[in-house]
Amino acid sequence: SPGYKEDDEPTLLEDPVLVKIAATHNATVAQICIAWALQRGTSVVAKSATPQRQEENLSVVVSSSSTPPELKIRLSEAELKEIEGLERGYRFFRPEDWWGEMAMAVFN
Repeated sequence: SPGYKEDDEPTLLEDPVLVKIAATHNATVAQICIAWALQRGTSVVAKSATPQRQEENLSVVVSSSSTPPELKIRLSEAELKEIEGLERGYRFFRPEDWWGEMAMAVFN
């Protein structure tokens, strides 16, 4: 069902490459994913119901008053390429599960 992890769905937060990069930066895998997206210029909507994780997520950005935002965690070009190499053709958010045919018109 939409919004819930499927049994055969990969667990992004346990990916060995992301875990290794996170350890290098003394950060969580979620923080690495946020930093990666922001360094690419992608908008990020991080979700957590846990106050500690919310603080961790927000701590990636030192200042959002500049464009691009100033980040606490800066990934090297090699790390960015390593993460880019993780492409497995899997879409973690599948709009068609939520919005059916309408999603296909919007997202394709």
